[in-house]
Amino acid sequence: MKSGEANTIDERRQASATSLAATAYDADKPPPPPRAQTDGDPLIGHRIDHFEIRALLGEGGMGAVYLAHDLSLERPVAIKVLRRDLADRNDLVQRLVLEARAQARIQHPNVVTIYYIGQHEGAPYFAMEYVRGQTLADHLEATGPLAWPDALECAIQTTRALMAANLRGIVHRDIKPSNLIVVDEGTGSVLSAGVKVADFGLAAPPGTTEQRFVGSPYYASPEQIAGLAPDHRSDIYSLGVTLHELLTGRPPFEAGSLRDLMTMHQTAPRPPIPDRVAPWRLRQLIREMMDVDPARRPWTYEELVARLEALRPRPLIAGGLVARGMALAVDLTLLAIFGQIIAGVLAVAPRLAHEMAFVGFAFYYVVGHRVWGATFGKRLFGLKLQGTTSAVSVLRLAMRFLVEFWGPITAILMLRLQLSAATTDLAAVKERLIGLVGVDQIPILDQSTETLLRTILVPNLVMAVPWLGGFLFALFDENRQALHDRASRTRVVYSMRSSVKLPKR
Repeated sequence: MKSGEANTIDERRQASATSLAATAYDADKPPPPPRAQTDGDPLIGHRIDHFEIRALLGEGGMGAVYLAHDLSLERPVAIKVLRRDLADRNDLVQRLVLEARAQARIQHPNVVTIYYIGQHEGAPYFAMEYVRGQTLADHLEATGPLAWPDALECAIQTTRALMAANLRGIVHRDIKPSNLIVVDEGTGSVLSAGVKVADFGLAAPPGTTEQRFVGSPYYASPEQIAGLAPDHRSDIYSLGVTLHELLTGRPPFEAGSLRDLMTMHQTAPRPPIPDRVAPWRLRQLIREMMDVDPARRPWTYEELVARLEALRPRPLIAGGLVARGMALAVDLTLLAIFGQIIAGVLAVAPRLAHEMAFVGFAFYYVVGHRVWGATFGKRLFGLKLQGTTSAVSVLRLAMRFLVEFWGPITAILMLRLQLSAATTDLAAVKERLIGLVGVDQIPILDQSTETLLRTILVPNLVMAVPWLGGFLFALFDENRQALHDRASRTRVVYSMRSSVKLPKR
């Protein structure tokens, strides 16, 4: 295929995706006139009532949104103005007014606040809170899918906003990533930012019916598509679709035509989310939110919020030295028991059994941390090993084991050599004395004690000082990293209990 043909196909796909992603209510409106530059906008630099228009933020089928300055309260605002060529359409004028009134009834930190409604040259407009940030749709396009804790936090905050709207008798009917704004707090993290729900242009009381389909085809619930009166569970469906897209980077259903897309919402199996993307309970909840039957979705927003918050990852803090020491003691006890079992079952010499047990423990140490993130001792005390910058590889785990146990490994080797040498020396001394004196029993206790102290205990005690010093590093590190943690770039953490509440936004 030629490159020109490929570009043409890509452009057609992009155009199709854009048309399907648009709100259906805007489909019959002519597109806004093209503009070579925003400087030519007749409103920029002028005043509407006590608002001074500064810049164009965006345009849609019904009108444009501008950045303005509220001269009376000295604050930035966003102003949505109906297009002048549509000002004689009473249905559109009424729609804009209803949008402003519906949004103004909801006073919630996760909903964009409405400040003022008025008219300019016969066209209605309303001023609202200016949110410095970007929509989740723009964020997905720029950075790709979100990590599941970030996507979960966005869903929690959006659910709270929808719950506040529902308490005031409002169904949004158009939840999608482009209507969710991530507040820019300068941290670069979605998790630490707030999410605000915007664009209540299709909001209506529960049970409201339309003569034609309203909503966004990629995110519309089956009952919306069927022309039935949607309620809050329709917004839950759209939020489930949105959450699916936040995790995977794509909406669950894509098709080349509007009819095929709507049919997929009503009849197609819900595509699975990969296991690596999110935990099982979150994936299962999203499937329930996207169920074709509204009765099988979460019944209330209170239930949905509770289930979403229960999925929040527990905050991790550095593992305490006492817990880590006790976990190590448990693992070493297993090593001793394992050695005795080997010696008994295989009838091998105790020395050989200990060597086999130590090799087996090294294998268990590396595999346990690699597969489960913890050995049995760590799991018993709620501890887990994680990398500080990336996933912990087998090579780094092997290095961690060697650095953590270099003291015992060296001590075992030294003891073998030292005991062998000491035994040989003592035997030679005993043979010479027996040959000279002719007595089979010669007291050499003092000499043997001195030899053991000089050749075995003292060197090992001296070696134990730097080995223990490697563990003492953890006393001066905020993440309690010992020498073996620093060498392998790992840290031991444990999860705070669920009774610890995270601050709500």
